[in-house]
Amino acid sequence: MDAPHHASTRQAAIVLGAIALTAALFKLTFAPPLSAGPYTLRMSPIIHANVAAALSGHWTALLLPFAYEGSRNFWATTAIFPMYFSENILGPYGSYIFWSTLFLVVSFICAYICVNSLTFVATLTFMFAFGTQLHYVYTYGNLVALYLVLTYIAVNLTVAYLFLVGRIHGVGAVAAFAITLAVTALSNEMWINYATALLAGGLFACLWAHRHALPMMRARSLALFCATFFVLVAYLAIRLRLVSEYLHPGSEEELVITYRHKMLLIDDLIVNFFTLLYMVIDNYFPSFVSSSNSLTYLGTDTILAEQNGFEPAFQNLIIMNHLFLWRFYAGVMVAAFIAFAAFVGWRAWREPSRRSAALAGLCLMIMAGFSTHLSIKMRYYNSVPALPYKVIISVSLFTILIAYLLAACSNHFHSRRVYRATVAAVWACVLLAALTRPAMYDRLLAQVHLEGFSDPMGQIMQFLR
Repeated sequence: MDAPHHASTRQAAIVLGAIALTAALFKLTFAPPLSAGPYTLRMSPIIHANVAAALSGHWTALLLPFAYEGSRNFWATTAIFPMYFSENILGPYGSYIFWSTLFLVVSFICAYICVNSLTFVATLTFMFAFGTQLHYVYTYGNLVALYLVLTYIAVNLTVAYLFLVGRIHGVGAVAAFAITLAVTALSNEMWINYATALLAGGLFACLWAHRHALPMMRARSLALFCATFFVLVAYLAIRLRLVSEYLHPGSEEELVITYRHKMLLIDDLIVNFFTLLYMVIDNYFPSFVSSSNSLTYLGTDTILAEQNGFEPAFQNLIIMNHLFLWRFYAGVMVAAFIAFAAFVGWRAWREPSRRSAALAGLCLMIMAGFSTHLSIKMRYYNSVPALPYKVIISVSLFTILIAYLLAACSNHFHSRRVYRATVAAVWACVLLAALTRPAMYDRLLAQVHLEGFSDPMGQIMQFLR
């Protein structure tokens, strides 16, 4: 990529420090009190107790799939130890700030190593810092671990990129990729989404390189594809021995393959795809272009009162209208994204442009990055797009896509002032989303009997009053 603004190490350090410090202050200012919910920023008590019991006895049990919550088994070897000890030593707030800041620092450094563009690196880090994709951490503190998972992914993706472009070579580079991927695999089951994204991107890179007679690129892509496939198969060979929660009738994670009527499977896959991809695309937009403003800012009581008593037996449908208003936006955004992916894919297939190939590959990886949640039966809480942590892998890849596009389009602006204004507008949109989206999430979650505890814009307005 042609870097529009090469960054010196000193400039980069200043930008990183400013973003990381501002993000930490933002989180501390608008984080709810620990009394807000039983799991606010904390590991769930049953997991904490089971880990403590294992550490006092047979700690080696934590190296393999372990029953952290009753019959629910997870394989979190490379995450559970850091998360458990950090919460005990630093406390919930300290652990949250530490891991979220570490992710920002590692992401910035990795991006800086890959692309020496201040626009790309700063935009990427700013979006990660203020995105609301992990907003639900204030309700369910176990999600703090995803910051560590994303840190592992940042390192692994950097190794993959450096190998693909030929900046590192040989068996050692492939081994480094496989080892960092294995560390990622043993951190959280969300890694399977990352693995499917890598497989999709690697396969596309192989086909693209073969199409344009680029043997070195084809060989490197194939090596990464095979390494990913090998790690995934090795992981599943052990993990699939304990999958009862995914096949048990009525379990939360029950897979669509257990449907007796395949028509239900097809409908669920369609709904899941649109919902999950919309949560990815919409993540950095302010709340007022993402849902019913009436539901967010007025509430259900006001909406019903304004109906003046007309047909009270059917007024629940009025609320449903506002609750599902987001689906109109979802149809437009998903269609636009698929059209963009098809366009860059067509260009990449016709010409050996690495930029078009990178864009097409990222689009494919984004759509493959929520594969596990795509295959789970429709659940009532997924009727609202308020749990973006479920698509955290795709959101992270989408963030790379936006930062890449913003940096790459620099040469298309005749005026540097207009370009800087465009970058500033993107940053402002991200910040406005950080202030307004949490309240929207909270209102939507309330409609499906879940809770959210953060409202930055509401806190600001209350302070100003």
